[in-house]
Amino acid sequence: MSNGGIIGPQVTVISSVASPSPTKDFTAPGTYTAPSTVQLVDYLIVAGGGGGGAVGGGGGGAGGLLTYTNYQITAGAAFSIVVGGGGSGRSGWNGTGAPGADSSFGPITATGGGGGGTGGNTPYDWLRASGNPGGSGSGAAFNAGSGTVPQPAGPGVGGSGVSGQGNPGGNGGGSPGGTAGGGGGSASAGSNGGPAGGAGGSGTTSSITGSPVVYAAGGGGGAAGPAGGPTAGAGQPTPGAAVGSGTANTGSGGGGGAWQTNPAPGSNGGAGGSGRVVIVEKTTTLAPGVWSLKEQFEYKKQGTWT
Repeated sequence: MSNGGIIGPQVTVISSVASPSPTKDFTAPGTYTAPSTVQLVDYLIVAGGGGGGAVGGGGGGAGGLLTYTNYQITAGAAFSIVVGGGGSGRSGWNGTGAPGADSSFGPITATGGGGGGTGGNTPYDWLRASGNPGGSGSGAAFNAGSGTVPQPAGPGVGGSGVSGQGNPGGNGGGSPGGTAGGGGGSASAGSNGGPAGGAGGSGTTSSITGSPVVYAAGGGGGAAGPAGGPTAGAGQPTPGAAVGSGTANTGSGGGGGAWQTNPAPGSNGGAGGSGRVVIVEKTTTLAPGVWSLKEQFEYKKQGTWT
């Protein structure tokens, strides 16, 4: 053929976003069933954020975040949806923040954020000062080195994040105690503690639901560490003061608690925000005709040639 084209087979072409409700927004567990006209979707999966640690506690790590455009599925197939809860903040000595729970879309899973490390003055506290791993790792606390069992004094190390989902938390800082690292976020790592608590890592802004929202930001470290975004919690500035929590359905981390000496009432970490799963359907149409080699190449590259 002189123009280098061929006459169909039929070609599946992405024509438009489905109507009337193309966006499926899950803030609780459920099931997604693809319509017969849908073979491609965009998705956002955010796991629950980690809670902040107490007593100079590390900021909670953000829940893991995964996005994809034109993910190929089978029309009519059903997928289980899991939406992870946020980890609770802790209070008092040895109060390591609770981790966030995983979220998933079928076989694709985002990992919950790490719970913030904590300071303390009882045996084996140094085991709790380090940050915890997660989708994004949590911030670490400073270990004062007290207690009846010999233990190394110094800053704990921030928790690690999952590659492709998040970032590590910051290290503890300050002496003899008092400041902690910020939790990691989906877009950057948490900062180390210093004169004040470390800042949480920044989150990711998405408009997949129609309005811009910051997802998966890290919580600020105690004391007074800035949150990694408007949906994450800031570190508690002083014992008894308010501590920030992650916003529901954003997967952002909670802030860490303030430092004080024993006894330690009023040093509280904030809770992490729960997760979310969003799916945007794309309809397809079948179009026969003559297709040039260039057009064939473009459709095959996009995965829309059937």
